[in-house]
Amino acid sequence: MRILLPVLLLALIAAAGADTIYLNILHTNDIHGGIVPREATFMNPDFPPMIGGGAYICSYVNRVREECSENGEYCLLIDAGDIYQGTPTGNYETGEFIMEWMNAAGYDMMTLGNHDFDDGTWNALDLCEQADFPVVCANFVDSATGEIPYPVIPYEIIDYDGVSIAFIGLVTTDTYGLVTPELLEDYIFLNEVECTERYIEEVEEQGADIIILVSHLGQPGDPDKYLDRVYEAWNAGEEYTKDFCMNHAELTCLVPGIDLIVSGHTHLGFAEPWVSPVNHTLVVQGYANGTGIGRIRLEIDTDTKTLIGYDLPEGEEYISLLHDEFWPDPEIAEMIEGFRSIAEAGMDQVLAEAVEQIPRGNAEHPMGRLIADAMLFSTDADVALMNRGGIRAAIPRGPITQRVIYQAIPFEEDLFVLELTGAELKEILETGMQGRRRDMEIGGLTADRNQAMPDGEKIENMLIGGEPLDLERTYQFVTSGYLAQGNVGYDIMLEHEVVPANISLMEAVTAYIAELGEIEADNQIRIIWIEEPR
Repeated sequence: MRILLPVLLLALIAAAGADTIYLNILHTNDIHGGIVPREATFMNPDFPPMIGGGAYICSYVNRVREECSENGEYCLLIDAGDIYQGTPTGNYETGEFIMEWMNAAGYDMMTLGNHDFDDGTWNALDLCEQADFPVVCANFVDSATGEIPYPVIPYEIIDYDGVSIAFIGLVTTDTYGLVTPELLEDYIFLNEVECTERYIEEVEEQGADIIILVSHLGQPGDPDKYLDRVYEAWNAGEEYTKDFCMNHAELTCLVPGIDLIVSGHTHLGFAEPWVSPVNHTLVVQGYANGTGIGRIRLEIDTDTKTLIGYDLPEGEEYISLLHDEFWPDPEIAEMIEGFRSIAEAGMDQVLAEAVEQIPRGNAEHPMGRLIADAMLFSTDADVALMNRGGIRAAIPRGPITQRVIYQAIPFEEDLFVLELTGAELKEILETGMQGRRRDMEIGGLTADRNQAMPDGEKIENMLIGGEPLDLERTYQFVTSGYLAQGNVGYDIMLEHEVVPANISLMEAVTAYIAELGEIEADNQIRIIWIEEPR
């Protein structure tokens, strides 16, 4: 167990003449292709400041590298996965431009995120081959051999003045349910707890003094909730287990010996590191989409070869790269503009006007209703279902361009239609009532959701097109390709014939918005939650 030493003891160590080195870790996560600057509508929807982008990240990194060189300190630039899916520039040639930028930025290391597999394991491995730096991911293996596929490696060990630091990579095992199964064929993701324990033992046998995870498991915004679940299991004399992937709050309880986790996946940035109350592991994580960068400076004692403290040179761990506070690197800016001009040709034509912001959120939201209605408009289906995780941004007030729509629904996928009886339709929708990312954005129906009822019986008072659900009638049901392929727990979709709608989600939403001409937020909730039986 490694514990950060108190200030008084640090002073005593310094007075005794102990040698100290400093390692500055700069880190990004969930860039999702966000190397082109964007408007920070999440800060101010009416007058958004410009924020982020690859040229600003590089400028900041270069400044810190120079400072470290002058001060005799070390510096590493690390990414925690999900590098390309999310923007036209990011999606161009399935990540080619993003990897070119990462090479130019001089990244030292990255791990893989679930979205890095969205175009297949072969594409993820091709991106890894393009990288001029190590890609660490210990739990991604060939299902036949159990070996980690070339050129991915499980960890990287770096020596700093005689102190050996191991960087172990992890990707969420939830990738199984987040990526179309056919795209993961021949590969599996090993249990994150067992894998971490195995490789900690291995790197320590090789002399590693300090252990850092570069991990795409995600740090939750409410870690105490997960800690309580762990404690509850322990108090009952039970081993804490889950049917799906652990997050870092849980992992740091179960696996001792980790000094720091550089985290990605949940898109939550933290001003200060989170410290595990069980094993004292530090966890750092930034926001998404290239809006900023994280920085933590580790203080390492070369006599004891331990992490003895840290500080935050910028005052906060995550730095939002607002354009009125930071400057871009001119050469990188020119390179990115070249990428953008190719990938975003024709994306600034105005299609419609939003008279107010069309927001998104963690519960049923106006963006979801707009997209579901667009799916109905373009297919003449009776009911539409969109997965909430596929909606990545709000539509800000003002002109709506193809670029704005792309930012909202960046994952390029087609629509599919299922012909279902009312009973079959209800069974599918009941699946959506069971949580774990299956929460729904729905069109064409209204209903009550009675949480007091058991799974399979939660939907009450369902109306389709204003008429009560008929269990024997045939309905046309349209959904995204992502859900039609059985992802995020919708295995039930695979029990039905799925017919291509011959239109993509992007085309459907674009056509619907253009047809409306002027849009405003639909704030009428379609599925009303009932907490208790009536």
